[in-house]
Amino acid sequence: MSIDQFTWMNRGAGVPPRSVSGFRAETKVTGFSGMLECGDFVISDELGTLYRLDSLLNVSLLTRLQEPLKQLCWSATGNAGSALSGKNTITRIDEKLKVIWSVEVPFTCSVIAIDPYGLFTLVASAEGGAIVFDDRGKRAATVETTRPLAYAQFLVEEPVIIAAAEHGLLGAYGVSGEKIWEQPLWSNVGDLSITQNEINIHLAALNHGIKVYNGQGENTTGYILEGTVNRISTSYRGQQILASTVENQIYRLDHDGEMLWAARPESAVTHLYSHPLGKQGVAVFEDNQVLLMKW
Repeated sequence: MSIDQFTWMNRGAGVPPRSVSGFRAETKVTGFSGMLECGDFVISDELGTLYRLDSLLNVSLLTRLQEPLKQLCWSATGNAGSALSGKNTITRIDEKLKVIWSVEVPFTCSVIAIDPYGLFTLVASAEGGAIVFDDRGKRAATVETTRPLAYAQFLVEEPVIIAAAEHGLLGAYGVSGEKIWEQPLWSNVGDLSITQNEINIHLAALNHGIKVYNGQGENTTGYILEGTVNRISTSYRGQQILASTVENQIYRLDHDGEMLWAARPESAVTHLYSHPLGKQGVAVFEDNQVLLMKW
């Protein structure tokens, strides 16, 4: 796939991707997750199709589920994933896209997250608090939070979950359910991503741009972009930050927040993924298209 097919990439500022690979789902993409360690991706769509793609976005596995997924998260090792269907059904899926078990939680789920090794899944309630399930579908812990969680991600090197509410809360919680810290937020949040090596928490803070917090929840810096930032993804060491806005812009920044590339795609971005080494990125668009961009 030639970059000439995507002229919008060259109409902005900075250095556009040098090569692009693409995949298009049958219908609207409802879930997307990258696998940090093995390099594959999983995608679900409104028809209930679940795809496993290799590192070049080629389909390696495909299955049809009984019900479309609303959220999807996958372990870094690629061995297992968790999915949400309906309001409260959590499903564990193995590396061959086979459903292992499903369980219904007694609340409407707001967000799910899986740890890097596929051992624990956080399931947060839209009313507040969360449950941690083990890999057999058994309740391992209960988490209490001061506000309902909307975004969550496990740390790679510690058994810790970093999570945020849509407004008013950023927190860290152990997989055993203990609260490590909670900090108030004074801005709305559209997305969360973590630079893992030094634990820098990046929030897509909408009208406030990108806000960065350290591992103790202290605000350390921030970057103002043109537009309302609603999606974000960072590489493992933070040398690449990908962000998109409500106004249909996409940005690539370095670790200091300096712009490396900016453009206005033809369709809105729904998901972003930064390769751990910072030389590639994936964007999922509202028109069902998935693009792998390499610099």
